[in-house]
Amino acid sequence: MQKEIIIIGGGLAGLSTAIHAIKKGFRPIIFEKSRHLGGRTRSFYSSDIQETIDNGQHVILSVYHETIKLLKWIGSIKKLKIQTNFSTLFIKDPQNKFVFRTVPLPAPFHFFLSLMFKKNFMNIKLSSLFHFVQKNFLKVNNQLKDLTVSEWLNQCKQGEKIQKFLWEPLTVSILNTPPHTASAQLLRKAVIMSFLNSRKDARLALPKAWLSEIFANPMEKFILENGGSIHRLTPVLKFIESDDQIISIVTRKEQIQSPWIISTLPPYALAQVLKKSKIKQLEPLLKQLLEFYYHPIITINLFLSKPIELPFPISPVNSEIHWIFQHPYQEKSSKYFGYALVISAADKWAWQSSESILQMVKFEMRRLLGISLDGEYSIRKYKIVKEKHATIAQTPTSLGFRAQNTTPIKNFFLAGDWTDTGLPATIEGAILSGKLAIEALSRSQL
Repeated sequence: MQKEIIIIGGGLAGLSTAIHAIKKGFRPIIFEKSRHLGGRTRSFYSSDIQETIDNGQHVILSVYHETIKLLKWIGSIKKLKIQTNFSTLFIKDPQNKFVFRTVPLPAPFHFFLSLMFKKNFMNIKLSSLFHFVQKNFLKVNNQLKDLTVSEWLNQCKQGEKIQKFLWEPLTVSILNTPPHTASAQLLRKAVIMSFLNSRKDARLALPKAWLSEIFANPMEKFILENGGSIHRLTPVLKFIESDDQIISIVTRKEQIQSPWIISTLPPYALAQVLKKSKIKQLEPLLKQLLEFYYHPIITINLFLSKPIELPFPISPVNSEIHWIFQHPYQEKSSKYFGYALVISAADKWAWQSSESILQMVKFEMRRLLGISLDGEYSIRKYKIVKEKHATIAQTPTSLGFRAQNTTPIKNFFLAGDWTDTGLPATIEGAILSGKLAIEALSRSQL
């Protein structure tokens, strides 16, 4: 008979936890407060514009080994197009743009040789960049734990131009945190993994379908077909503890017992459950959870009357917009042409009106691409999605608050992209956290 595990939360971390539980011979039972699975990585039908969209476009890299392995398990890897070589269009304005592609050389030369041919576009000293990378990325550096990205770059005399052109967009794209507060240690690790280990690991994996078709739907199918169960619209309100164990969870309808519980909730949501539970051993964890703050991501979905004839994805230079993606199924659209524009670390815009954001987008699209969204490329529909708690602020201080998978309660475990995976709070971090939580639970039985 399979042993049951209660998993709280049906985002990617929760679904990953359930799949890894099945692989280890457990029967997962997921409790999710909303009607949707996938959390911050899902798609939905927006009735006001009568279109399906993602709730936020995500950058996926081929270095996401745990993610790719899981997608192979559930049969949806074919819905990603993994580039042969890393490729993106950098653009300053209609006259200043180039497609950056890596070349078939060992790291880090696969990037540097390509940059050499475009040094006039960047207007930066490549020799200075090469020496910085050689000294700070290719050799051990244990001095970054307490430094922000800006502090680190200034110490290493990286000039304003290269910070603005390269390091700032990299930081906000990877960490969703501005350079003046972002963790230098976490950025360094992410850059090494994504761009400096292997040319094959540096490629983008571009969605050929909506996010729920890639992640939540096939993950749900795998879980149900393998004996798991999922309870939607069933928030967990509190825990009941006895003799240093959580003996049951309480929902609106019932109290449910289980030998093991794994929370995959984000910190602010888990904190609410712990406040109601009043478990003394978890009070230090509650204090940790309350220390986190968050940065938003905004995705502007545009449906235009005419297609943009440029290679995608587009990475604007020195812009409020950080990425421009095509919607999947673009070639099937007979009426409108869909695009997703992403603003990371979007605190400046999170509380602005849709009209203000749209005016900024119109200005930037004319400045960058030379197209008028009031004219030839007129907007037929648009939808702005604000994820105000998209990720934790990934700062030097927050590194100390990221929790382990185990807790002082021996049958209570944690997963989530905010836990101490060693990775930024990304899709890969969420998927990996589920695996780590199940491994921790399995070790506890030995």
